[in-house]
This record gives sequence, C-alpha cells and structure tokens, in this order.
Amino acid sequence: MGEVEAGKSASRVRNICVLAHVDHGKTSLTDSLLAASGYIHSRNAGKLRFLDSREDEQRRGITMKSSSAVLLHKQKFGDDEHSFIVNLVDSPGHVDFTGEVESAMSVCDGALLVVDVGEGVCAQTVTVLRLAMDRGIQPVLVLNKMDRLFTEFKMEPMDAYRHINNILEQVNVIVGVRDLDSIIRASENYAESVEDTDAVGEDGGAGWSVDEDEETATNMFSPANGNVAFASAIDGWAFRVENFASMYSKKFGLKRETLVRSLWGDYYVNAKTRRIVHGADKLPKKAVPSAAKPMFVGFVLDNIWKIYESVQNSDPESIEKRRNIVGKLNLKVTARDYRHREGKIAVRAMMNSWLPAAKGLLDMVVEKLPSPVVAQRNRLGLLWPHSKPDNQEGAEAWLRTKNAIETCDSSEGSPFIAFVSKMIQKPEDGSDPKIRQPKPREESKAADELQTPDTNGEPSVAPGNGQEQEFVAFTRVLSGSVKAADKLYVYGPRFQSGSDQGWSTAEVAKVVLLMGRDMNAVEKVSAGSVCGVEGLDNAVLKTATLSNIPPEQMLPLASRLGGSETTSDLVVRVALEPHTPLETERLQLGMKKLNQADPMVDTYVMETGELVLAVTGELHLERCLVDLRERFAKGVRFHVSEPIISFRETVSTTGPTVVATTANKQVSITLKAMPIPTRVARKLDQEAPRIRTLLGEAKSNDDLVSQPEELRKMRGTLVEVFDREEELFNMMKSRLWSSGPRSFGTNILLGPPEACKFPCYSKGISMWRALFFDYEPDECSSLNPTIANGIVAGFQHTTAAGPLCEEAMYGACFSVEDIHIDDTVVGDGPDPYGPLSGQIISSVKEALRNAITSSQPRLVEALLRVEIQTTMDTLGSMYKVLAKRRGRVVRTEIKEGASIFEVEALVPVTESFGFADVLRMQTSGQASPQMVRSHWEVLEQDPLWVPQTEEELEDWSLEDKTLANNNLAAKLVNRTRRRKGLHVVDKIVDKAEKQRTLKRNK
Repeated sequence: MGEVEAGKSASRVRNICVLAHVDHGKTSLTDSLLAASGYIHSRNAGKLRFLDSREDEQRRGITMKSSSAVLLHKQKFGDDEHSFIVNLVDSPGHVDFTGEVESAMSVCDGALLVVDVGEGVCAQTVTVLRLAMDRGIQPVLVLNKMDRLFTEFKMEPMDAYRHINNILEQVNVIVGVRDLDSIIRASENYAESVEDTDAVGEDGGAGWSVDEDEETATNMFSPANGNVAFASAIDGWAFRVENFASMYSKKFGLKRETLVRSLWGDYYVNAKTRRIVHGADKLPKKAVPSAAKPMFVGFVLDNIWKIYESVQNSDPESIEKRRNIVGKLNLKVTARDYRHREGKIAVRAMMNSWLPAAKGLLDMVVEKLPSPVVAQRNRLGLLWPHSKPDNQEGAEAWLRTKNAIETCDSSEGSPFIAFVSKMIQKPEDGSDPKIRQPKPREESKAADELQTPDTNGEPSVAPGNGQEQEFVAFTRVLSGSVKAADKLYVYGPRFQSGSDQGWSTAEVAKVVLLMGRDMNAVEKVSAGSVCGVEGLDNAVLKTATLSNIPPEQMLPLASRLGGSETTSDLVVRVALEPHTPLETERLQLGMKKLNQADPMVDTYVMETGELVLAVTGELHLERCLVDLRERFAKGVRFHVSEPIISFRETVSTTGPTVVATTANKQVSITLKAMPIPTRVARKLDQEAPRIRTLLGEAKSNDDLVSQPEELRKMRGTLVEVFDREEELFNMMKSRLWSSGPRSFGTNILLGPPEACKFPCYSKGISMWRALFFDYEPDECSSLNPTIANGIVAGFQHTTAAGPLCEEAMYGACFSVEDIHIDDTVVGDGPDPYGPLSGQIISSVKEALRNAITSSQPRLVEALLRVEIQTTMDTLGSMYKVLAKRRGRVVRTEIKEGASIFEVEALVPVTESFGFADVLRMQTSGQASPQMVRSHWEVLEQDPLWVPQTEEELEDWSLEDKTLANNNLAAKLVNRTRRRKGLHVVDKIVDKAEKQRTLKRNK
C-alpha cells in the first residue's frame, strides 16, 4: 500500500471508534484486532486489554480513557488485494466518561457498536448510538459474547436465534425513533422494489431460488445487509453471514448473493423443490420437525454449538469429536491445542482458526463504513456549518475551504484544516509500563508508509524552543497536510470569523502516530488521517481548529464537529485545599494541566478563593484525584472537601406586585414574579447550549446567524413546547426582553405591556426577540435604552443568585408591569446618588428578590437517572437502598431470555454519593448502577415555613426540634448558606433553664 498514490490514500483509510455499554467487551474485542496487526500475541487477545494502559483501568476492568491505534488490513476485491489503514479509537463505556466518548467520535467517521447478547441493549448503548447518529457517524453492530448463550444461559440454537432477533429489534427501535422520517420515506420506496423480486435467485446455481424478505431492503441493522457481526471476544472469533455464504456457495453450488440474503430471517430450505422459501408455512406439511429450522439456525448456529459441545468434556469421545471437526473444516490447529484439557483453550484455538475475529470485523469495517472522502462529503453541513457570504472575497474563501473539506484534498497548496479533539499527556520519561508491551510485527509498520511515506528513513523533528512539551493534540486532519516546523493558526471554540479574539499562533514541534501505548514520530500526515501534534501546549486548552488560513478569511469548524457541546453534566464538585499555602501555586498548575488533559473536567477559583474541581461522577472524581496526586501535582499534599452540591431556586405561585424605586425617586418600576410551567422550564434547560451558541454568534456578527438550520430547530422546539401555554407564548412574542442567568437560562424577563406609557427598547432586547421569533420592533418615539438595560442587568444579577441561599434561579418569569418616570425630581447639577443606570440595577435587584420571597419560594434539586441491573434474589435489597436514598422507581422490566431485572429510578444528587458502593455491598455485587443527570425537580416543602396558626403551634411548637428535622428544604438551604459563609439563624442554647451547675470535686 506504500505505492498507492497520495490522492487515493484517503479512500483506503477508515477512522472508527468502538462504542458500547460498560463491560460489554469493547477493549477485549479490540485485542483481537490488535493481535492481527502484531501489537500483542494472539493468545493474549481478549485477556490483556492492551489499550487499557492505566493501572486503575486494569484493576477495575473498565476503560477510563479513549486510546487510539493504527491497524493494517488487507482485503480481496475480486482478484485484487488492497491494503487499508484503520485508525481505531477505543472509548469508555461508563457513563462518567461520556466526554471521552465524544472526543473519540469527533475524529471518526464510523463506529463499531458492541452489544452484549446476554444483557442486551442497556442505558449507555442507547446514549452512544444516539450520539453517533446526531454527529452523522455511521455505525455497524457487533453482537458480542455469543459464547454466553451456550455456556452460561444453556440455550438451544433455536432459542438463541429468537433471543438475538429480539436484541436486533431493540437496537433498530432506537434507530427508528431517532430517524422516523427517513424510515417512512424508505418504506414508500421498497414497496415498488419488492414487486420485482419475488423470484430473486431463480437463475442461481443448480436452479436454486429465494423469496425476497422486505426487511432486507431497509437501512436498519440486519445481518442480511452486512452491517451486523456476531462475535466472542474472549474466544477470538467473529463472523458475518457473508462468511458462511462463501462456504456454502462452494459446497452447494449456490450463488453467494442468494445465500447472503437468506441466511438471516425467516428463510427455510425446501430440499425437494430445491428452493429457499420465506416462511415455514411454505414448507411441505409432512416435513420433519428438524428440517423446519431457519437457515441461520441450521447452517450457522448448529455448527458453532457442536464445537462448544465438544469441549464440555475431556473424555476420549469428545477429543475424537474435536479431531473430526478440525479435519472436516480443514483448520490449522495443532493436536496439542484441540486436545487440551481446558475447554476454553481448545474452543479458542478452533474458533479463532475457523472464524478469526480480526478478519470478520475489519472486512465489515472496510465494506460498510465510509472512507474520509465519502464521510466528509456527507457530513459537510455538520463539520463546517457556514453559508456562502455575499461579498466576492468572502465567497471565494468560502468556496475554496468548502471544496478542500468536501473532497478531503491533500494536494500541494490545498488549505490545511484540522480539528483537535482533546489533549493527551505524554507518558513520563523513564517510567516502566504497568504491563509488558510486546513489539509489533513488521506488518504493522506498513501503516506509517501508507499515511506518511518517509523518504529519508527518519522522521524530522522541528527545533525545540527549549521547553519540554507535556501534551499531544489528538487531531483529525480534514484537508491539506501537516509536518514538523509548520506554523499554524490555532482557533479556539469561541472564535468567530473576522474576530480579533479567540485565536493564536503556534509552531508544530513533532507529528506522531498513536500506536496504542506508543507514539511513533512521522514526517507528514495528510488529509483523512488521525494523528498527534506536539507543540500546542500553550495554544490549546481542550479543543481547537488548526489551519494555515488567516483569521480574516477563516470560517471555523463546528465546536464539537456536529454534536452538542456536551451531553454530560458536571454534577460533582469538590474544593481542594493545599496542606500549606506555599503549595497553592503548584496545586493550581496541576489542576490546570488536569483540565487540559481531560475533556470533561472544569477547574476554577471561586470568589472565596476556593480551588474547585468539577467532574461528572464519583468514579471520574476518583480518577482525577489519582491523576493529580501521581502525575500533574506530584508531591503536593492537598485536602479534598465534601462534595459541593448545586441547587436552584424558584417560585411556586404568582406573587403580588412590588415597586422598584431609584434612590433619587426619578424612576419607579412595577414588577411581578410568576412560575414557568415545569415542561417549559425543562425544555429551556435542554436548549440552553444551543441558545448560548446562537446568541453569541448573533452578538459577534451583528445579528446575522450563519446557522439557519440550528435557528430553525430552536424556533420549532419553542413552538412545540409552548403549544399548551398559549398565553405565556403570546406574551413572550410581544414582550420578551431577556433570559437568565447569563443570558441563556430558564428564567424569562418580560417587558412592559403595550399599554405602558413609557415603552423601552434597546439593541440587546431587539436582538433577543428577533433571535427567537423573527420579530422586528416598531419604531417608537419614547426609546430609553438606559432604563431597559438597567432592568435587564438587575434581572441577570437576581437570577444568578436567589434570596434563599444565593443559588441560580430556575423556571421563574419576571414581568415588568409598569414604568413611571418623573423628570421633575432631577436638578441641574450632578445626581448625588450616582448614575441612573446603577440606581436602576440596584433597585430592580432588591425588588425582584422581594417578589421572589413573596411568591412562596422553593428549592430545586437535581435528580440523577439511575439504571440498575440486578437479579431477582437481590431485588428487595435494591429497593431498600433506593428507599433510604429518597429514590423513586419509574420503570422495572425483566430481560427476555435472562433472569435479570432492569430498573430505572430517580435519585437526588444529594443522596447519590456512596450509592454505588452501598448498593453493591447490600446486593453482594450483583447490582451495578449507571447514573446520569436527569432533570431539576422542585422540593414541595417550604424552606421558610414556621408554625403561625393556633393549630400549627399546637402541632408544631416553636421549640419542637422535629420541625427542623422534618423540613428537608430548610436543612438544605441552611447547609448551603453555611458553606457559603452566609448568615444562618441557629439556636445556640435549646433549654437554658435546664443548665446544670458542675460541682467541683475536692
């Protein structure tokens, strides 16, 4: 493949990531692929978990960091053999590390979706599949752990077939729900195509024919479509129906294409008529029961089951069966292996020789997943969402960039454009790996020759600047090529075209290929490839766009290459405190490096001086603390606080109007607070990232939005969510001023009604209304932007810190009912109370806090959606743990074909810490939870309630401690205020009259 022309090499590249739920066998499956390229010995495949290079990954048995490797695969097309490069990225399956999954998807065009056939479709399976479809990544399905159906569940082949078919239906439901419109269009089209396919294969070998199944014409996951593979990572085998079609086409003289269509589905063999029929009802009534098996059972599963049956015992009869199987299948297996006393070794040797996993999976990858040339053309709107400018110079730059990305142009003179998905810290020099790293075979080195032919034999390294580089930028090259010493522009995620901010320059120190646990320096990497770029430590924090196009002509890539900014929330925050003040600077530097190395970490300093670390979950927090102590802040002693829990504040009823009067009595503003319906607030919360992007773009581009599709989606979502709230929606259309906090939250500010004597507008208010409703305000003779901007600023301050415990507001609507201006109170000299804008901000802020207090304020807490898989024996213990944690079960169902219950529950974040450990302990390790943020929910208890009426005083005396103990909302408010250093009313002495005098012993 080293002789392939540079222009064609991108078509021989596949960039894929491996996606799955935790413990479904992703990393074990990649071992088989790595073994075929010489990274590890084939005997260690499935056991070594080579890409899990961290010690804690090996200890826990789960992947925490996405890792990449370059594979070489040779495949025949007709009489010609072609070589392909497969850039493989293994991603985590635990929900805490979804950010790593997103980073892996950002550099890939296709995905291997791995599903454990024993457990079926799980929570993270749904999440990663939807993520892939949102980003335009084409997936293929791998049904892993097929051996469990025989060895663990003791299924017969027919039962296993039904079970597999059920799992396929579950996966296809996800695809169908996600893309219902395209399925409807496809169903309209294949009604016509089926009419002409009643006798497909009639001219096949020896007069065989097959009735076409309509389901094979869809784009769903189906073995007949070639996008489903069956595998056992631990035993090292995998196959598609194409593999068995090739075997039987030679044996029976059938056309291979005929068998591919009929080896899956409700197809049966009628031996008398030599016809493959669709449906058992077309078989002769006198057919023996054994013949009434679908072809997949009789031709595929029965043969695999016979091999597994032969290794159940080590008696001479079983060994003779193995010898016969090896002889009939002509397998290259030594007598020592197939006669081995341990059945796992024998079955692995036979199955790996018969159906090698690497060939079956990589054949599917090459045939069914797109090359970078095809993928970038199909995903151009997601990768680069820009419309053609009106001016000629901008249009020429737009067209040049569009053609370069769309064609994956790597020719000389083409613009260089690449995306940095994340920053990877280089291995420490001189550190011994935790696991021995076998050297790859010579075949694996051909990967370098394909992507970066090195004429000198040695990679060139740019002269360093004297500073050791600690990070490597994980980069996908979309057009052009990159080599050492190239000088590039680095554009951050917030860069807007033509802006003077958000970009910098850097020089490439070295270009490397990521080869599992090693990094091999190369001379050059061209478009369509994945590589590592050194020298960007000070220019890139997490993600960036790299290019040689200057800022005035640059149209940046999408911030997450077609996806949302993040699907995970940083629900766990802790404060770090150094043991001595002298170590503060080193700890801050270590936290900065951790933030750069982890895509789902945020570090910042609070106003109180606390160093805060925000992560996605407890397991993520544990890994980050290990990285801080052992790598980024090695030798620094620090203490970790209790988790900092975020709340929200809201109002439960519409309160009375309050008046905000400036200090000089010139302006009086009448305000009112009211709650927003729950479903509206949740939808606004979900749309906040999109609103943030569009609003920032509108401000930078003078109200011109370059993503009309995103704007259309957002407006459609608003119309959909407000369909039952017509009154509020109409008020927003005519009176919307702002949203908060930080201009894109769940709280709404409505301006004065049309009857107001002094309407006020400003450019920001006009932009907001135009952004949401395509509305332009009419010209008005009384425009006062100072008052309007002051009201908006006071609203933003109030929604950022509510009156209960200074947490952000959630789901509250504030309405300006009237504005009164008295110009007679203003004298000729300067105002002694300061600028009018400042007076308006302070008075509006105070008035809004009073409006919240008088509208029955409530505390809002975050809930986690918990997916638990457990057995029937431990179901009761699981319910007890949930009850103690204020959990609420919303769904319970049993997995078909297995005695495993899948429970979905909601647990407050305040009760989630330590939940997984307690659940495992109470269920003897048989229940494993997966937790992800669900939504905000209002606590119905009034945090300010105290008994006032005679009945209340009789039931709850002011001195009764049960009042404070039972008011959960008040306890959470006081705990938060105490943590923030705010005033808390506490009774220091409960019973002063019972104070006793201590007697001095003489």
